[in-house]
Amino acid sequence: MRNFLQAEIYFLRKDAAFKSITVLFALASLGLAVFLGSKGGYALDSPAQPMRIASSFSLFLYLVIPMFACFFITEGFEHGSVQNIIASGLSRAGYFLGKYLLGMLVILWWLLEFYGGFLIVSLSAALITGSPVGHETTIEDLTASVRVFGLNLLYLAAYSAVVMMLGVMIRKAASAIVAAFFFVFGNFLLTGYLQGTSSAFLRLLSDHALMTQIMKFSGMYVEHSKVILLSGTSDYVRAVLIPAIIIIVCLTAALLSLEKRDIHI
Repeated sequence: MRNFLQAEIYFLRKDAAFKSITVLFALASLGLAVFLGSKGGYALDSPAQPMRIASSFSLFLYLVIPMFACFFITEGFEHGSVQNIIASGLSRAGYFLGKYLLGMLVILWWLLEFYGGFLIVSLSAALITGSPVGHETTIEDLTASVRVFGLNLLYLAAYSAVVMMLGVMIRKAASAIVAAFFFVFGNFLLTGYLQGTSSAFLRLLSDHALMTQIMKFSGMYVEHSKVILLSGTSDYVRAVLIPAIIIIVCLTAALLSLEKRDIHI
């Protein structure tokens, strides 16, 4: 497993998609910080406020990262390397779980890059322009930012579990990415178009969709012109259980598919 992970890390360092997304997130954090500062000034209520602001723009992470996760799991089938890796002694479960674990580390790196980049640029801009930086809401902003950061990591893990399951089942990069695309935007549709439906079942489906929970903890879910946030223990328990169940189900399904089907494509 160790040699496999080292080889995958080497592959990532050379991968053009990984490099491009890393640059994209760096530019996004820089551009957002400069744009927002040019509109509303660089004054901050606390040093942690930029991280809380960045949380409101984390939705676009879900448009990019799942597609990379899908490509990352299918490239071994596409290029035939999975056959050689398994023939060398690594189990099929080890191959998939190793890929998933490394994918989570990559996601953690990108989240730290996006949040950290936004924080550094915002604080630097406040220092350069001489804008005031308060301290009254530091604890509140830091607590909220850490909570949303953790939830984003959990939900990106759930998205990755789904698209990696699709990748293992489909095994063709192009077809799997199309399926992942429909899954990602299907969640947007569940949140938006089914929100006000008269059907109790469809409303239930919409209320428990991944994107609904993401928009709630990001402060972007609006119903009847009112922003709806997670509030109370039950909301947070549900927000954690939904992705946790999806991760368990999808990883189990992917492992069963990988074990039962021939790896030759």
